[in-house]
Amino acid sequence: MDITIKQSKPVSLNWFDWGFSLSPGTLSLCRVQLRTRMEMFPVMVLGQMGVQSLFVWLYWAQGLHEVLILWLSASFGLHLVELTKWRKHRDRLETLEDCRDWHQHFTFFALSSGLLWGGAATLFFPDDLFNQGMMISIMIGLVAVAVMLNPVHPPSSIAYLAGIMGLLLLRVVSENDATHWKIAGMLLLFNLVVLLAGRVVSRNYMQVLQQRFENSALLQELEAQRSETENARARLEKVNAELREHEGRLEYVVRKRTSQLKHRSEEIEQIKDATIIALTSLAETRDNETGNHIKRTQHYVHLLAVHLRDHPRFRDFLKEENISMLFKLAPLHDVGKVGIPDHILRKPGKLTEDEFNIMKQHALLGGNAIAAAENEINTHSHFLRIARQIAVAHHEKWDGSGYPFGLKGDDIPIPARLMALADVYDALSSRRVYKQAVHHDEVVRIIALGSGNHFDPDVVEGFKRIKHEFAAISAKFCDDMPCELQASFL
Repeated sequence: MDITIKQSKPVSLNWFDWGFSLSPGTLSLCRVQLRTRMEMFPVMVLGQMGVQSLFVWLYWAQGLHEVLILWLSASFGLHLVELTKWRKHRDRLETLEDCRDWHQHFTFFALSSGLLWGGAATLFFPDDLFNQGMMISIMIGLVAVAVMLNPVHPPSSIAYLAGIMGLLLLRVVSENDATHWKIAGMLLLFNLVVLLAGRVVSRNYMQVLQQRFENSALLQELEAQRSETENARARLEKVNAELREHEGRLEYVVRKRTSQLKHRSEEIEQIKDATIIALTSLAETRDNETGNHIKRTQHYVHLLAVHLRDHPRFRDFLKEENISMLFKLAPLHDVGKVGIPDHILRKPGKLTEDEFNIMKQHALLGGNAIAAAENEINTHSHFLRIARQIAVAHHEKWDGSGYPFGLKGDDIPIPARLMALADVYDALSSRRVYKQAVHHDEVVRIIALGSGNHFDPDVVEGFKRIKHEFAAISAKFCDDMPCELQASFL
């Protein structure tokens, strides 16, 4: 294969040469194409002969035996001429004239073979529509295989297609009815699609072939640049020596800056924790609930989150970072109660309907306060967003009967769903000035009854598996009620 750098210029394909433009400047490239087809040629010819024999066998029952034999003989004769020329002159691909001769030979015999197939389609065209479809399918298959699987010499593929489809279209149109006109239109569309697809395949093949030439040129260029690379290496070593001198100072600066950033991050976390504690303490001063309620619900939410983090519905959200945030932010669930009047918030008995409606506003008050903080810092904080979800939606119910927005199902944020169960468990299992504590087993039963209406069913299932751990947390952070309050229960 004679590949010279001088001839490795890009090959420009247009709609007329279809990837084969024989000239002195493209001789090496065209030689590779023709040699590739030369290697495939015997298999292609023998394959044609096999298909033609099968065709005669398929249509033997249709009659016209003499015509079939005559057609097969003409086809085999054409192929024998092709094979004879190939056997004698297959090594002659050195000069431009040799390549042009083979180009013309391949194109002529492809056209001749196509015309023979087109003639067969005309001579043996069946009378019934089903067998006509079979005939057309055979011709379409021959064309598709020839065009799509032979990108090395596109003129041969186009000549083959023209020979078959030209005569086949004339035969179909000669029926002169609506059905056959539609079939003719579909065949024309098929021809266009096959030609376009064949052109893409040919272009891709040509690009791969061209890349081989370019790679040869690139190899020589790389060899030429080796000495320059060596010089560059020496310069780089000198620069590296200078960089090493500065490396110590840079490492010190990086360590110092990293320490500052770490200290700053820790300080920000401490500020956030202190802010949460301050807000929680503010809410506690105005509420009948104790600080242990905050601790218990905080641990309940964390326990639920850890248990559910591998659940398919929750694993995307319940990452380690979010679980840590839930633990820190759970105490803010009732921060909105600071906006509820004392005579309602601290009432020892059951609230009236009007009082309860006012009490329900604490969810919106808490959410709005956190939203105002988000707007003030003018950024979207994941931390504050979770805090807002907990404060606003922890009284929403799975069936949509909760408040303040009547959210339903998965529209309720995951943090709020976990907080809802934790809050209800603690409200039932803890003593208040207006009620006795409910036994743990009864609380579990009530929460189980709330599955699918009050609570997310999957959250309830998770709770039931760790219910004893809830009881342990409740016991660990139990409320020590003053004697005068205990006496009021006796």
